[in-house]
Amino acid sequence: MISLDWKERLIADCIDFFERKLPEGYYDFDVIYNAYPKRIDNKIPRDIVVFVADTLASKMLKVHKEYLPFLDYIWKKKGENGKLVFSCILSKFIKKDQKFYYDYTKKYMDSIDNTSDVSLLMEKVFYPIYKKNPTEHIEPLINWLRDANDVISQNLIKIILKIGKSNSDFLKKFTDKMENRWLNATPEFAKVSGNFLKSLGKIDQELYLNFYRNYKATREPIFVEILTIGLMMYSDSLYETYENWSKSGNARLKKAALTGLKFLKKKKK
Repeated sequence: MISLDWKERLIADCIDFFERKLPEGYYDFDVIYNAYPKRIDNKIPRDIVVFVADTLASKMLKVHKEYLPFLDYIWKKKGENGKLVFSCILSKFIKKDQKFYYDYTKKYMDSIDNTSDVSLLMEKVFYPIYKKNPTEHIEPLINWLRDANDVISQNLIKIILKIGKSNSDFLKKFTDKMENRWLNATPEFAKVSGNFLKSLGKIDQELYLNFYRNYKATREPIFVEILTIGLMMYSDSLYETYENWSKSGNARLKKAALTGLKFLKKKKK
């Protein structure tokens, strides 16, 4: 909780920074709150940094694109707090020009593999967009999952399932669209699809098991490979399905089925 006195001081210092220092190219925003006396683990409290970020963002909104050099600087040069301020400001800017700032932020996302940085941008910038109109973002989400590195794909899956917990219609449409791409899946997309299934099983077991029921008669190796990557639990019906697949004359399908059986035997114990 920030006291009223400190709120007033921080607002005044934000205005001073905005009016005098930013136009001169001085971007070290921590000057605004360095005098704040309280620390948590020797760090400025997060709520102070967020308050400063939100105050600065409110001042910048009118000509937001003029402050892109500031954003670039603080992400690259100002450490953990710089990235927090960057994400807070972007969460406001993106409401002014969604397409521009979506692409701008995605370029940052595609160039980083640090879990905390990816999670921060995903939660602050992308999640609010996807949550507002999730169905219209299904294809872009699948395309991004297809091309993303492991850290980004893991965070995208978290966001998709976070939305899906309260929006079953979106989740069903998303899984249907994703499933439509399985036949021609690359090894990378097969892995992502399997990891998605694993996570899906934790929030909607019935929808998860339904995938395996629908494919129990398949003889297409790629489907069995994806389903095998996605295994996360034991059930008698799954065991029976994998036993049947393990008798296939197709070497690739049989290999995936035997891998699945090995997993299910361990889970059964």
